[in-house]
Amino acid sequence: LTPALARRSPKAGPWHERGWLSNVLANTNYSPLTPAWNLTGWPAMSVPCGTLPSGAPCAVQLVGRPGTESRLLELARQLEERNPWQRTAPMD
Repeated sequence: LTPALARRSPKAGPWHERGWLSNVLANTNYSPLTPAWNLTGWPAMSVPCGTLPSGAPCAVQLVGRPGTESRLLELARQLEERNPWQRTAPMD
């Protein structure tokens, strides 16, 4: 279990105009704990865990050993069943 983000994410911008390394460094600045799991290929997922005082959603990252994807998905299902996740995105 880790935080999904260390701080609020940067504003949307022309990320496609930047190089790969520049994007990795920028993203790692606000999300330092998620890239390692992406690079190793170990199963990990972010799940909502409430909202910040500003009203912005926040999340935690669940990580498992190799081969435990179904276990993580089941845990996420149980968490959502106990505390339904609130939709924060527009319905368009």
